[in-house]
Amino acid sequence: MKNLTTRFIRGGALASGLLCLAGITACGGDDDTAPVKLPDMVAQAQAAAVIGAQPTTQSVAAGQSATFSVAASGSGTLKYQWWRNGVEIPGATNASYTTTAVTLADSGDVFSVAVRNDAGAVTSNAVALQVEGIGARVLAGGAIVPGRAQTDGVGKQAYFLSAGAIAGDGAGNLLLVDTQNKSVRKITPAGVVTTPIAGPKTTPALQFPRDIAAGLDGVTYVTDGINESPSIYAFKIAADNVISAIPTVATLGDPALASGVIVPPVVTAIAADGAGNVYVASEVARPGAPECSSCFKRAIVRKFGKDGAVTIVLESLGSSVMGGVTDMAVDKNGNLFVVNDKGIQKVDASGVKTTLVGTDQAFIKAIALDAGGKLYFATEPFSGRQSPWPIHAIGKIAPDGKVSVAADPNGSDARFKSAAWITQPAGLATDAAGALYVSGNGRVLKLVLP
Repeated sequence: MKNLTTRFIRGGALASGLLCLAGITACGGDDDTAPVKLPDMVAQAQAAAVIGAQPTTQSVAAGQSATFSVAASGSGTLKYQWWRNGVEIPGATNASYTTTAVTLADSGDVFSVAVRNDAGAVTSNAVALQVEGIGARVLAGGAIVPGRAQTDGVGKQAYFLSAGAIAGDGAGNLLLVDTQNKSVRKITPAGVVTTPIAGPKTTPALQFPRDIAAGLDGVTYVTDGINESPSIYAFKIAADNVISAIPTVATLGDPALASGVIVPPVVTAIAADGAGNVYVASEVARPGAPECSSCFKRAIVRKFGKDGAVTIVLESLGSSVMGGVTDMAVDKNGNLFVVNDKGIQKVDASGVKTTLVGTDQAFIKAIALDAGGKLYFATEPFSGRQSPWPIHAIGKIAPDGKVSVAADPNGSDARFKSAAWITQPAGLATDAAGALYVSGNGRVLKLVLP
C-alpha cells in the first residue's frame, strides 16, 4: 500500500509539472498556487495602405503649374510614387505633386499615384490635366495602338479605334461614333471617355455607325450600315439603348434599274435641331456607263418633325448631281447648312439655296454651328491639285457670309501649331462657351479661338 501511495503522489506531482510547463495551471516556487503572467504571443496585424481622398482633375491656364494630391492612411510609414502617362516621375515621392509650368501640349496628360507600406500597395484613380487657353489641345484619345482600341479612360489614356463624327449632347458632353468598334463613345468636359452605346448591347445591334446627332431627352441619332459599304439605315436610339428605325424608303420619282426595281436609298448624313426635329440626307442612283458621267441621281434631305410630319427640305435631281449631302447643321431659325458637291450651301425656310464656300476653294469634310450663328468647317487638301485654302486649316463663316480662317496649324499663331493636329478630320462640334472640337486621327482636339 505504501508503494501505491508513493507512486500516486509522485504521479500527481509529475502531472502538475506537465500542466505547469504547458501554461495551463499556475506554478510557483514554494507556493503551487501563485499566478504566472505569460508573454503575449499574438502579433498585431499591420493595416495596409488605403486611399481616402483620390486625386482630382486639375484645370489650369497655360503657363501655370498644377498640383495633384492624395490622402492615404495605413500603419507604419507610407511611401508615394507619382506617375505621368504611365511613367514614373523622378523625385515625385510625396502625398502631393506639383508640375512645372504647363503648356497646351501637356493637356490630356494622365496622372496617378501609388501608395505603399509594409502591408501592401494601392494605386489611385487616374486623372487628367486640362490646360486652358487660346490654341489647340488634346481633350481625349492617344495614338492608335493595336490591342488598345476602345479603351475607356481619361485624356490621352483613352483610345478610339476610329474617331469618327461627333456631336454635342446639350449637357456639355460630346458623343463620338467609333465606327470600327460599332459603338458610340461619350466624352465629358474633363476628358473622361465611356462607352454608353455599344453595338452588341443595343436592340438591334449597331453594325457600322458613321454619322451622329444628339436629340432631346437623351436621344441619339445615328446612320448605320451592315458593313463598310455606304449606310442604309437611320436610327433613333432612346436613353435605354432601344433602337427604332427612321423611315428612309424609296420615294416616288427615284431612279430605277432597267428592271424597274428602285435601288434602296443610301443614308449619307443626319442632324437634329433644338426643337426636337431630325434631318436625314439620303440619295439613290441608277448607275450609268461610265458611272460618274451618265449617272442619274436623286439626293434628298427630309425633315422628320417632332409632331410626326415629314417634309422634303432639299432635293437635287438629274445626271449633273455628282454627290449627295455628306454633312449637315441646322440653326435656331431653321436654316439648313449642307456639305455637298457644290461646297457648303445654306437652305433657308423657303428652300432658297445659297453657296457659301465653293468646291474650288476647299475640300470640306465637316461643319458645325455655334450658338451665335457662326459656321465652322474642317478641310482636307485636294488630291492632285493646288488649293487656295491653307492646308488643314479650320474655316469660319460669319452670319453675314464672310469667310475667314479660324485656325491654321501652319500659320503665324504658334498656339495652333500642335503636333496632335488632326489632318484627317471626321467631325466638328461646338459647346456653349464657343469652343470648337475636332475629331479624327484617333483623338479629339479642343480649339479655343482668339
